[in-house]
Amino acid sequence: MSGPDFDAEHSFANLVRELTGFPLVGMTYSGGDGSWSARHWDRGTGLEVSATHCENVRVIGDRLQISWNDELRPAERATVSQRRSVSCWGAQVHGDLVRRKVLVVGAGSVGLDVAVRLAATGMAHVSVMDFDIVEFGNLDRLIGATRRDALTRRSKIEVAERLMRSAATAAEPEFAFYDLSVCEQGGLAVALDHDLVICCVDRPWARVILNQIAYADLVPVIDGGISVDVFDDGNGMRNATWRSHVLRPGRPCLVCNRQVNVSDVSLDIQGLLDDPTYIAGAGRERGGENVALLSVSATASLLAQFVSFNVAPGGIGEPGPLQYLLCTHTLEHLGHTTRDGCQYENAEAAGDRRQDLSGEHPAARAQRAIRACATESRIDRWLSRLAEVTHRLVEDRTARRNRPD
Repeated sequence: MSGPDFDAEHSFANLVRELTGFPLVGMTYSGGDGSWSARHWDRGTGLEVSATHCENVRVIGDRLQISWNDELRPAERATVSQRRSVSCWGAQVHGDLVRRKVLVVGAGSVGLDVAVRLAATGMAHVSVMDFDIVEFGNLDRLIGATRRDALTRRSKIEVAERLMRSAATAAEPEFAFYDLSVCEQGGLAVALDHDLVICCVDRPWARVILNQIAYADLVPVIDGGISVDVFDDGNGMRNATWRSHVLRPGRPCLVCNRQVNVSDVSLDIQGLLDDPTYIAGAGRERGGENVALLSVSATASLLAQFVSFNVAPGGIGEPGPLQYLLCTHTLEHLGHTTRDGCQYENAEAAGDRRQDLSGEHPAARAQRAIRACATESRIDRWLSRLAEVTHRLVEDRTARRNRPD
């Protein structure tokens, strides 16, 4: 920022603090390249104010445009392994893309695949959040999870870490893994510290919280999922549908586009959506479970929205809500619009003034307790550790070979 800009913001900082109780946020726009810089001014222990510079500024529309502070978030170096990705959209776009901080919520069949593909593309700052464990019933859709993972009740984020580090092409990837639910206050705080969130969970409570931050905190969310419809007698599949959409100001929220029923949130908080007795008594139907042959289509739909929102092929950003019907092989652009009085979209930029929907998550607590009780035999622990150390040594050696001279 220029000297006059600095002096102007500095002179107003104390006044703003006294009048509002909040620090002054200063922003500067560069007419030359259309980039932004930002900083907030606040007092330390004394009365003098000082500026803390922001590492980036996000501009959210039909595409996500980010201006970077290169000192706080240095550009990533492209490696030999990223040549094809770079050739797909160019070196400048690739350099911008791979330093975006992306959180994948849910490391199930779709989320695990999404996270691994982001790592393979060269994304250097990818986080994964999940509190669940691998079970034998997951192995027909968790590609990369093993029988040992299920036997030892390994957490899904541990599996994600193993696969992502194996697939990573960034010179120095900084991946993070959180044994949390986004419904918990700690999980929500993590989500707010990212440039973009990809929601790969089907639970209404988690989805409503992510829906809220997309508008109140201006953290865009790519959401979607898959639904399998089977015949009543269980013999045959009637249809499968997968949807994807970007949640951000200017697009309808999850409630408005009919992806979440708000009344289900309280049921989810109480754990009733996992209670077979309640489900049978309430006459609720359960759709068919997702499987590996179909989950890849949901992954592709989410990643197509991700590329459109971040890369804007042909200058066109994200397309709005999409739905694909398997039985007729039909792709539909859904025309949902914002409902009058939508509490989520009307709370745009509310920030900390938004309604707090987070809380203690019993299911997350229970899964962590189960995993804490799971034990491996001494030989299994030794073999697992040996395999991990060997794998890490091979990865480090390969990464050094791929680094540019």
